[in-house]
Amino acid sequence: MLRTVLPFAAPSADPASAARGGAGVAEALRAIVGEALVVGIGEAAHSVAEVQAVQELVVRALLDGDERPPVERGGRPPRAGGGGAEAENPAPAGGIAVVALESGFAEALELDDWVGGAGSDADLAAVAGRGMTYGFGASPIVQRLLAGIRELNRRADGHRVRVVGLDLPGSAMSPGPAVRVCLSAVPAQPGDAELLRRTDLGGRTEAAVAVAALSEGGRRALETDLRGVVARVLACAGAGGNDPERAGDPDRIGLAERAAASIEAFLEELACGTDGPPSGAPYPRERFMAETALWAAERYGRTVVLAHNAHVRREALHGRPTLGGMLAERLGDGYRAVATTYGRGPAVRFVARSDRPFDCDVHLAHRGSAPGSVDAALERTLPDPATSALLVDLRACGAPGRPESTGETDSAAAVIERALAAATGIHAGAELDPVEDVATAFDAIVHLREAHRVPGAFERLRAEFAAGRRGPEPAIDPAAEPVPDPAPSAAPERPDPLDQEPR
Repeated sequence: MLRTVLPFAAPSADPASAARGGAGVAEALRAIVGEALVVGIGEAAHSVAEVQAVQELVVRALLDGDERPPVERGGRPPRAGGGGAEAENPAPAGGIAVVALESGFAEALELDDWVGGAGSDADLAAVAGRGMTYGFGASPIVQRLLAGIRELNRRADGHRVRVVGLDLPGSAMSPGPAVRVCLSAVPAQPGDAELLRRTDLGGRTEAAVAVAALSEGGRRALETDLRGVVARVLACAGAGGNDPERAGDPDRIGLAERAAASIEAFLEELACGTDGPPSGAPYPRERFMAETALWAAERYGRTVVLAHNAHVRREALHGRPTLGGMLAERLGDGYRAVATTYGRGPAVRFVARSDRPFDCDVHLAHRGSAPGSVDAALERTLPDPATSALLVDLRACGAPGRPESTGETDSAAAVIERALAAATGIHAGAELDPVEDVATAFDAIVHLREAHRVPGAFERLRAEFAAGRRGPEPAIDPAAEPVPDPAPSAAPERPDPLDQEPR
């Protein structure tokens, strides 16, 4: 049987509702997470207000638990690459040291400086805009979480919570931000300004178009430039990073090594083309994200990962290892994964106009739950219209025996377990990602009755894609576009990263 089925009022974009889940939900979340070194908190879809509020609720619940008595949690994970000293003020056992985001590693360094006290409180929107890729920093819920971490660090005595980006630079499309970090950490050479200009391909749409237009010679030249940057960082690290001009910042070279690793992963993604890596191998981007989560946990301490459900799940997706699967392989019970789902809410759909990158129409619709999905299974068991969310603990799902009856909640748990056993997919925006065993993929699920798009997120996405479009805007109203029920098996093995929001 399931361990916990806890109805509660879901938090929303309203700051006053951030703690509406109550102490019981916070305690249940802490029990599910236990003493895991890395915790993944998934998104059913990006830029969904209530989903982001749930992520904030979980982070705050774990931060509020920092004062629990220390508990032994085993050894540190294997080294994940990159150098640098251990944190001077590591988190206490049970405390959060890192909030890791599905966002560029290089860009997030400025964000980490800000939550650590740099600049002024008024800089939040600008720093979040620069420090979070894919436009995620424009969300007021995300900004509220970042402001809360800054305030916590301001009050903390010795322990500082870090913010780390897990992803490739330039919204996974341009190596320029990582090149800038690398060049700032190594001895300068003539031509560095021109090198940075050549490798900064612009924003996501602009960079995708630029890469697609590269000739074979232009691609080789870009690769040569980037491999030269990586070699300079590795040479400096091998020599101990003894650049006299930077002797006062011994941590810089360790950050540059991880930025260099993001450049290498970018090059590997470029080499994969549309066919992807060999069958059964992870995408280079996915592997880099997992390695960076381990790097953060090793360097600073306990890490919470905020990323799409498709990343944090342990179970392979379309036959390829996920971030969560690779973390679970390295950490065992030291990794926990919590998914989010919603019964009704936004679905963004992309319709290609040509084979040119990002030349597509972007439509927004409101979807329900497809039959046979995890979302539909949970939606049917919401106890009454006043209940807007369920927290479902999956850790005992399918185990022999059952807890003593708790009345209606136990009955709901039995219904949920049977329904989840028959589920074949979990919604990922407008699509279904296949799931063979929900309890293998995740430790818990937070299900929301209804969710809504972050204000302005759809308009920003549509404007970005329209910027490089040929021809006039489509005359249709995107909000009126229906979304048919998806089929779990219909998703391609390699989703094109240019035709949808990142996942």
